Amino acid sequence: MVGKTVVMTGATSGLGRATALQLAENYAFVVCVARDETKARKVLKEIENEGGRGQFVLADLSCMADTVEAAECIGKMVDRLDVLINNAGNHFSKYRATSEGFESTLALNYLSPFVLTHHLIERMEQTASKFGEARIINISSIMHKAPINWDDLNSRDTKYKSTVAYYQSKHMLISFTYFLSNKLKETGITVNCIHPGFVKTALAKSDYPFPMNVIVPIVGLFIGESPEQAADTPVWLASSNEARGINGKYVHHRKAKTSWPPTRDEDAQGRLFTVTQSMLEEWL
Repeated sequence: MVGKTVVMTGATSGLGRATALQLAENYAFVVCVARDETKARKVLKEIENEGGRGQFVLADLSCMADTVEAAECIGKMVDRLDVLINNAGNHFSKYRATSEGFESTLALNYLSPFVLTHHLIERMEQTASKFGEARIINISSIMHKAPINWDDLNSRDTKYKSTVAYYQSKHMLISFTYFLSNKLKETGITVNCIHPGFVKTALAKSDYPFPMNVIVPIVGLFIGESPEQAADTPVWLASSNEARGINGKYVHHRKAKTSWPPTRDEDAQGRLFTVTQSMLEEWL
């Protein structure tokens, strides 16, 4: 990773922090996108203490305007972008709308990666053209098995269920991954998504409704991985020669797996991409 640049969202805790640190240890220049300046400075200090190099960009990624500003800042900060890891995400136990009118889970887990990727694609295409490749990695989840509510993506007119909103957002992120991987296949940019496993992070301790508030801690006790363990796959997919050329895959523990069939529906992928462009027109 010597000389390469990685943009990492959600880099101040859990999987994001562990991945950022490990990539920096592999001599990548890591741009950490974070909401909290104190935490961002702490991670940057950890990177530097390990002999790595990096910088941070402050942004609330549930806000599309902030996401656009972050992309513009990154564009001014680096002249090449080899890897983009869309990791930031959350589970919101109660309905909340962003200042721009989007349901928060949808905004942070899916719409923001769409916007950030859109605005960084040109720099990644330039990098791929000059250096032979670039890689986009979306952090999804095995919890993506909920259908897309086409009539009410923002859950305004549907009874809000936090788990369904989360599952749907991850479904959309996987669908987006597949669509974009095909769209960019001639550019040298690969696009993949990861199911990182059950990671013992703040997300795993979220305020889930019953019965998930009982199930999640039990599952974590038996099969949970530390962030450092779970970072193995995103670090491998971002940096290894072995992963070069892998494209349009749903990856778990370094192996391509099969995601839920509706995510692999190409007509639905195209429909979602078009609908999302329409929703985000103001920020694209």
